[in-house]
Amino acid sequence: MYSKEESAQIRKDFWIAFDVYSRKYLGAYRKWLTYNTGIKDLVLKFDVNRENAKVLLSVENRSEDKRFDIFVKLKEYELLYEDILGSGWIWDEQFILDNDKEVCAIYKQLDNVNIYRKETWTLIFDFFAVEMLKLEEMFEEVKPFIKGIKN
Repeated sequence: MYSKEESAQIRKDFWIAFDVYSRKYLGAYRKWLTYNTGIKDLVLKFDVNRENAKVLLSVENRSEDKRFDIFVKLKEYELLYEDILGSGWIWDEQFILDNDKEVCAIYKQLDNVNIYRKETWTLIFDFFAVEMLKLEEMFEEVKPFIKGIKN
């Protein structure tokens, strides 16, 4: 077990190392979209813990109806985006975040990795970079449709 401080330092080191690793995919100045999607309540996320790593698009509107409407609109185009995303993506209308917040999510998960096992970091970094690039591409395709719902 790690102390709270040791755990925080490992997590910090992980994200710094991932940022450096990301440069080979993004170039020197580009950032991942993550929270800067341009659409309120729509977030692209990286998540990693002791069991798995996830790349996800999260619909986080407080209104369950509005959240579901956006998710249904995304789901209408699922087959089109399969060409971009590939297989293994999960469409979950009742996904629970680590903070117990319920959202709608599209995500892909890599199992049997652990943020506290440094030997799995490269595997996680590759997964994050490859799958987030796909998710960002899909998001750019769907963004105009979602903007229409949000208004």
